[in-house]
Amino acid sequence: MIEQTLVDLLRVDSRVFVERSRLPEHLSILPSSAEDRQAYPVTVQVRHLRGDKMRSSYKTGGEPRSHFQIKADEDAAAMEEQKLAVSEDVEFIHTKYLIACDGAHSWTRRQLGLPMEGDQSEAVWGVIDIIPITDFPDIRQCCNIHSATEGSILNIPREDRINRLYIQLGVEDSTSNRSKITPRTIIAAAQKIMAPYKIDYKICDWWSVYKIGQRLSPKFSVDNRVFLAGDAVHTHSPKSGQGMNVSMQDAYNLGWKLGAVITGCAKPAILQTYETERRQVALDLLETDREVARLYAQRPMDSTHNGTNATDHPDFGSMRERMSEFLTGVGIIYSESLLVARASAQASKIPVNGHQESMKVGAKTELASKIKLGARMPSYKVLNQVEARPVQLADMLPSNGKWRLLVFAGNIKDEVQSMRVSDLGKALAAPGSLLHRYTPLDKPIDSVIEVLTIHSSPRTETNLFDFHDIFHPYHQDLGWDYWKVFVDDVAALENSGDAYVSYGIDRHDGCLVVCRPDQHVGYIGALEDLQDIERFFEPILIPQL
Repeated sequence: MIEQTLVDLLRVDSRVFVERSRLPEHLSILPSSAEDRQAYPVTVQVRHLRGDKMRSSYKTGGEPRSHFQIKADEDAAAMEEQKLAVSEDVEFIHTKYLIACDGAHSWTRRQLGLPMEGDQSEAVWGVIDIIPITDFPDIRQCCNIHSATEGSILNIPREDRINRLYIQLGVEDSTSNRSKITPRTIIAAAQKIMAPYKIDYKICDWWSVYKIGQRLSPKFSVDNRVFLAGDAVHTHSPKSGQGMNVSMQDAYNLGWKLGAVITGCAKPAILQTYETERRQVALDLLETDREVARLYAQRPMDSTHNGTNATDHPDFGSMRERMSEFLTGVGIIYSESLLVARASAQASKIPVNGHQESMKVGAKTELASKIKLGARMPSYKVLNQVEARPVQLADMLPSNGKWRLLVFAGNIKDEVQSMRVSDLGKALAAPGSLLHRYTPLDKPIDSVIEVLTIHSSPRTETNLFDFHDIFHPYHQDLGWDYWKVFVDDVAALENSGDAYVSYGIDRHDGCLVVCRPDQHVGYIGALEDLQDIERFFEPILIPQL
């Protein structure tokens, strides 16, 4: 359902379209410098499949299955059916970059010779989407159900009266066979766990069976040309949608970087950070997943254990919180890299492209003590200076590929502070400034780096024209941009006016914060530190002048 929605949106709103019925047969990568933006070093040989002879993308039971994931032990009839589907039409696709999101049995990963490393338990779980018929009073609550003797259930209410149940089935051994498990086998296990409550169904939307395992590919990319994302590089239990959410975050992290390189805004060196950032997230996720599996396998304790239930254990609450942070992405903090400054005022050297070195600036984190380098920029309400309308700062940071320079201008009613902000405006507006250096000549001044200003003076005692023009650029057809300057002030009937405090920023002195296109914080400095920001961007962006 989610995939089809995204495919439909691509068809309507972009130049991208999805081709079905294609069987990849060979992948090759020619030696090429990652800096060569004109090279097409990746070639994929693809064979077309006849639409009326294609095997279904799903096996009985709804277990996802790609056309090319034919297992050696499948029967001869299945293999023959696949042969009939293959036509003689072969296509060779030459591309600069290849992104593989082809699942846990990734064909691309196998072509690259990358193994999946990790472990897998023998614990077997069933997952089933049903419209439940039950007398369990909390069936429409997201909850964990633990039986003293029969196992555990994770219950997640979904849309259209559907509930998804993750059900502990036991341990697979020589006497059991996962292929013989049916939806009725799964619901029978649920009935034992939920007794004396009753549960059954007449409508089953989907079901599957899986064994818990945590595996990870040693590499997320090859030559900064072929990239793997999602289940193709990390697999774990499917509880709580963590696979979908973390996989989307993989693609998001790679997407903005690759887009910036392809459009000529950023240097290919930034593509190295995809693996360093997302592989650590995957490692953390797998460790959390192991803890989830361990806690769900626990039995509730009886009165001999002081009445403590497994789900009341402090570890369970901590696990829920960490899992929530993984799923939403707000708890992810990327470490020091080309795209995240070090938390120090001292400069250092970091490797770029494996052999070159570039001076690395240090961020002055004490100027915004509650903003974490590498983390998502927190969002609090501020007021639009002109409209007096409260907005969440996050709403002003859409995912459109732009970097943001957040100017926390402080109290501009103070003459000295006003001069500091004015000097910053003049420096940003200068012909050789970073705004002009990295913006294509035919694009608006805010198309690569957008400047947003948040001051702390009373809104009614200031106006837009107290700020240099660069903070609210002028367009000959549209006039001034009224949506670039904001104020941390109290709004009528709204809870606002505490942004500076919430960010740990001095209301008088302010500071500068650089946000990446994915809203993660890359740098923090004083209003006078524009030169450091220019040094920060030097190994990242490509001059357009």
